Amino acid sequence: MKKCLFCFCCLCFSAHAQKTDSLLRVLAKTAADTHKVNVLYDLGRAFWLQGNDSLGKMYCNQSVLLAQKLHHLRGEAKARLQLVRIENEYLTDLNTAYAHLDATLKIAKSLPDKSLEGQVYFRRAQLYESFFEKQPQVNQLLNQALRLFIETNDKVWQGTVYAEMAILLISDGKYAAAIDLMLKARRLQEETNDLMALRSTIPNLGSFYREMGRYENALACFKEAEVIAQKLNDERLRAYIFSQRAEIFENQGKYKEALDSYQRAAKIHEVSQATQWLPRAYGRIGGAYFKLKEYEKALKYTRAADSLYKSQIDSNESLDHLSQINFGKIYLVFKQYQKVISYAQTGLEWAAGSEPPLRKEMAEYHRQLAQAYESLGQSQKALFHFKNYKAESDSILNNEALQKITVSSMTYEFEKQQQANKLRIQTLENTQLTQTRNILIGLSLLGVLGFVFVLWSNRRLKTKNEELKTKNREIEEALFKGQKIERKRVASELHDNLNTKLAAVRWHLEAMQAEDFNPFNQKIHSRLIDMANDVYADVRLISHNMLPAELETHGLVSALQKLVEKLNVNTKTEFHFVADAGQTRPPSQVEHELYNIALELVNNVLKHAQATEVWISLSQTETQLSLTVSDNGVGMPTESQSDGMGMQNLQNRVDVLAGKLTLDSSPETGTKVSVEIPILL
Repeated sequence: MKKCLFCFCCLCFSAHAQKTDSLLRVLAKTAADTHKVNVLYDLGRAFWLQGNDSLGKMYCNQSVLLAQKLHHLRGEAKARLQLVRIENEYLTDLNTAYAHLDATLKIAKSLPDKSLEGQVYFRRAQLYESFFEKQPQVNQLLNQALRLFIETNDKVWQGTVYAEMAILLISDGKYAAAIDLMLKARRLQEETNDLMALRSTIPNLGSFYREMGRYENALACFKEAEVIAQKLNDERLRAYIFSQRAEIFENQGKYKEALDSYQRAAKIHEVSQATQWLPRAYGRIGGAYFKLKEYEKALKYTRAADSLYKSQIDSNESLDHLSQINFGKIYLVFKQYQKVISYAQTGLEWAAGSEPPLRKEMAEYHRQLAQAYESLGQSQKALFHFKNYKAESDSILNNEALQKITVSSMTYEFEKQQQANKLRIQTLENTQLTQTRNILIGLSLLGVLGFVFVLWSNRRLKTKNEELKTKNREIEEALFKGQKIERKRVASELHDNLNTKLAAVRWHLEAMQAEDFNPFNQKIHSRLIDMANDVYADVRLISHNMLPAELETHGLVSALQKLVEKLNVNTKTEFHFVADAGQTRPPSQVEHELYNIALELVNNVLKHAQATEVWISLSQTETQLSLTVSDNGVGMPTESQSDGMGMQNLQNRVDVLAGKLTLDSSPETGTKVSVEIPILL
C-alpha cells in the first residue's frame, strides 16, 4: 500500500511543484512583513489544493502567528478561515475551528468588514451541517451571511451561499428549486470569473443533474469542472469528479468502469487523508465490488471504510450510512441475518432521526429488514418492513416524473372572443343598473307597491344575468371545442399538403444537375436547398405544436417535454426542462392557455434573446401553478418590458386565467418570466 501511495504522490505533486516551489523561493527572500503573511497563506492554500493538508495547516498557522505579531488583522482573518475550511474535511478538532471563527468574527466587527463577517457565518453553517443537533441553525446562519453579502454587493459570496442553499434543498428532494438556486449562483460567479467559487458550484450542479438521471448534462458540467481543476491544480476537485463519474457508470451498469473511477478518487483521498471523503471512497469501492459479486473484497473495503470513519468521527454524533448499508447487503448474501438486522435497525434509527429524514436510506434499511425477517420465518415483521419499504420508496424523487412537466394553451382568437363576451356582459350590467336606478326614482313615489316592484325587477335582472353568464360559458366552451377542431384541421393541412409540396420542391431542387451551373448559380442553388430545408422543418414544427397529441392524451407535462425535445433537435439553443414531482393535471382550459404562453415565450427567446441556454420550470402547490422561462441572453430593452405588443399579449393571456405575470430582465443576467396561476385541485 505504501508503495502505491508513493507512486501516486509523485504523479500528483509533479503537477503542482512549479507553483509551490516558486512560493517557497519567494518566502525565503521575504522579510517578516505583511507580504510574508500573504505568502504563507498562499503556500498553505496551494498545499491544501494539491492534497497535502499537513503542510497546508502548518503554513496557515505560521501566517496567523506572524499576522498577530504585526497586527495585520485582515491577513490573520484570511488564514484563520482557511484553517476552518481544512478542518471542515476532518471534523476532529472542532473546538479549534470554533475558536478561529470567534476570533475572525471579532476582527470583522472591529474593522468593520461586513463581507468578512458574512464569511464567518457561512463557514460556521458548513461546520454545523455535519451534526444533527446543529442543523436548525444552518439556514439562519446562511441567511445572515446572504444579507451581509447583498448589502456589500459581494456577488461571488452571494453565489456561494445560493449554491450551499441549493445543496440543502437537494437533501429535501426539492430539485427544481435547488437547480434554480444553483444556476443563479453560477451566473453571479461567472460575472466575476471567480474560479475558486465556480470550483464547487459547477461540479455540484453536475451532481444535481446526475441525481435526476440527466447524465449528458452532468458529464458536461464535470468536463467544465475538470478544466477548472487543471487551472487551480486542485486534486480534491479531480477526486470529486472521479467519484461523480463513477456513480454515473454504476447507474448505467458499467461496474468495472465505476470501480476504476472510485479507486482513482480513493488514491487522491489517501494523499490528503480527507476524513469526510476517504471512508466514503472505500465504501463506494466496496459497493462496486458487491455489484461485481466479489463479496470478500466488498466486505474488506466496507470494513476499512467503517473503521476509518469511526476512528475520525465520534460515533455518537454521526453514522456512515454507506458502510452501514453495504454491511447489510453483504451479510444478506452470506445469510448472516442477525448481523443484517443489527446493522439495518441501527441505520434506520439514525436515518429516521435526521432532519430532514433520509428517505432513500430508510427505504433500503426497511428492504434489508424485510428480507432478513422473511428468511428467518418471521413473516409479521417481514410484512411490516416491506410495507414501510414500499411507502418510503414511493416518496423518493421519481426521475421520470420530473421530466413530465406540462403547460396548457388556448389560441389568440379565442382569448379575443372571450374578452369581447366579458365586455358585452359588463355593458349589459351597466345598462341594467341605469334602468334600475330610474325605476327606483319613479317607484319611490308609489310606496309599498313600488318597493315590491323593485324587488321583483332586481330578481328578474339577476336571473337574466345568470342566464347570460351561463350562455357565455356555453359559447366559450363551444368556441374552445371548435377551435381545437380547426387547429387539428389546419395542422393536418400543413402536415399532409403544404409539407408534402415543400418536400417535393426540395427533391426537385436536389435533383437538378448543379455541376452544370456556373459558380454563382451553384451558390444560389445551394441557398435555395438550405431555405427549402428550413421552411420544411419550420412548417413541420408549427403543425406539431398547433395541437400536440401529447397535450390531449397525456396532458401538459408530456406536451411540454415533447416540445423541448423538438426544440433541442431543430434549434441551436439548448433547452432545459425541470419541474416538481407528483403534479396533478389542472383543468383543460388552464392547460391549453399555459401551453400557448410557453410557446410565445419560447418564440420570443428564439427571435430576440440570442441565448445559448433556456430553462423552463413548472411547480405546483394546492392553490397555485407556476411556470418560469429564463434564458442567458441579451435581455429585453426597458421600453419593451411594459409597452411591447408581445408583453401585452402575454399579460392578456395571464389575465384570462386571473394570474400574475412577473418579468425580470437585464443585459447581464438575461430574462426571466414567471407566470403564477391560481388553481383549485
